[in-house]
Amino acid sequence: MFDKSLLMLIIVILSLYSSLLLAERDPGRPELPRIQDLQETAQLSQDKKLPILMMFGTDECPFCERLREEFLIPMIISGDYTEKVILREVHLGYGSSIIDFSGKKITARQLAKRYGVRLFPTTILIDSHGKLLIEPILGITTPSLFGGTLDDGIDKALVLLIKNSGS
Repeated sequence: MFDKSLLMLIIVILSLYSSLLLAERDPGRPELPRIQDLQETAQLSQDKKLPILMMFGTDECPFCERLREEFLIPMIISGDYTEKVILREVHLGYGSSIIDFSGKKITARQLAKRYGVRLFPTTILIDSHGKLLIEPILGITTPSLFGGTLDDGIDKALVLLIKNSGS
């Protein structure tokens, strides 16, 4: 069994690490765009014929911050994913609301529930209608292999999207 004081120490250290990451951000560095209007994002997906990658996360989650800073933002910076996927975050902060695919205002938590999100971060790849293209990616699996997991998921989603649009 874990000693409660050891567990608390780990939580404090992870929180401090997350705070340091936030404090050291380069102000010129791009941010992961947060979903505000799914209709707008869906239209972009349809126009570009690209899947939508949505990362569900919170500001308090050090693993969400790691996913943003070590994987998703570098994907934006590289420019290599511009023609492969639309990258977005669903922020689950208190009172966060968005416009869903039907134009209805819902909470980010309602959207998370719709996709069965219970763990943060969870990454999904969907089409312009909100249909899941691959199984959700839960957490950050082995960090040294996670970039490959994301790339494989994006490639599979893109192939499925192209295949489904041709039928």
